[in-house]
Amino acid sequence: MRFYLALYLAKIVSVLLHIFAKERGTVLPGKIALRIDPMFLAHVKGINPEKVVLVTGTNGKSTTTNLINHLLTHSGMHVTSNLKGANMLKGVTTTIIKDMSLSGSLSTDAIVLETDERYISLIRQQLPAKYVCVTNIQKDQAQRNGEPSYILGKLKPVVDSDVTLFLNKNEPNSYSLRELAGRTISYGVNENSHSYNKDDDFFAVSQPCPCCHNPLTFKTYNIENIGPFSCPVCGFGGEKETDYLVESVDFEGKKFTVNGKEYDLNFNTAYFLYCYVLAIGVATELGISQKKIAAALKDFKNIRGRLETKKIAGKTLHYIKMKQENSETTQSSLNLIARDKRKKIFMIGYDEYLDFRPPLVISFYPFDYDTRGILQSGVKKWICMSKAMGRAVALRFLYDGFDEKDMIVLPDSREETIEKTLSKVPGDDPVYLVEEIPYWKK
Repeated sequence: MRFYLALYLAKIVSVLLHIFAKERGTVLPGKIALRIDPMFLAHVKGINPEKVVLVTGTNGKSTTTNLINHLLTHSGMHVTSNLKGANMLKGVTTTIIKDMSLSGSLSTDAIVLETDERYISLIRQQLPAKYVCVTNIQKDQAQRNGEPSYILGKLKPVVDSDVTLFLNKNEPNSYSLRELAGRTISYGVNENSHSYNKDDDFFAVSQPCPCCHNPLTFKTYNIENIGPFSCPVCGFGGEKETDYLVESVDFEGKKFTVNGKEYDLNFNTAYFLYCYVLAIGVATELGISQKKIAAALKDFKNIRGRLETKKIAGKTLHYIKMKQENSETTQSSLNLIARDKRKKIFMIGYDEYLDFRPPLVISFYPFDYDTRGILQSGVKKWICMSKAMGRAVALRFLYDGFDEKDMIVLPDSREETIEKTLSKVPGDDPVYLVEEIPYWKK
């Protein structure tokens, strides 16, 4: 009775929210259901664990979830998926409720869910899943997560002999989970034209082997701190072949191959290759043919919010999303911009995080990435925007040799402030904006 009461009330609230407050519809119905029946998901009928996929990790969860969902739906499957990213227990419960019948059953062909790495164990306690995908485990939100080994500790209870684990063979932390699962499927990306090495300087900090704690050796980096690696002491990382491997990457032609089969790539950065190959691996394991996967990838559209282009003050603005509390994603954004050798206007914005009490403004993240590539690629003007951190971030760029006479510090990142500033800069040079929440979404 508790289960059905929870279901009916959540359904009613979901309908009302759809009419009056769509922005609250991703979490509140699940919150109500779990308040009435804390084990609500465990009571849902018709769930086949063989068709449940959980996607977790520090970076790439949303893109990978969208890709897997696209491949499955394109092949004709009805998929339950939280494509808007409500990835904790309440959001996952809301997603399931929307596709449930009033009899308490779920009749979709597959469930594909983005799951927060800190809370996936709570989700899997109620929602058995055969497939768990780990994108990577990197430094993120240090005030909450400490460092990657803390997240590893959160993920280990999720993995048991019933799990088929998809692991990034180019990322040491996540790949160290390989011995815990009943079956492990590895994926990775071979060296390509966007791969790079790090000079032996301040930013080339060695990464310890998760198994024997000796320094790892990276053959190359495809994105920040991710690439083909091995441990010269214990052999970790080089012990077997990669199950799904990206090769023959043509960024200009937007093509790549996985295990000899060619696919379309709708992006021009190596970051998305890891999302693509993981999605291809999952779809293949779920029985989707290579021909159908290739056809679906031709139709995959850019996920809005990651890479966008806008017009402002007579200039073309290229927006690249970063997680400002995650230096790896920021570094990948900077590397992408540095490949453009034209004179450019570079903008970076840091927003205040007020989710801690007392409110906490953190300025050490910019010291974890290397800005020299952008400087060497040609910067006409560089702009730091933030009410609380603008000057602190500007100081960090000055340390790397940026010219102070080309610097602009803005008190906020509102559209009118940006437009007024850019209108005073002559020419039509490209503008690159790196920020977590751009001005048109505030």
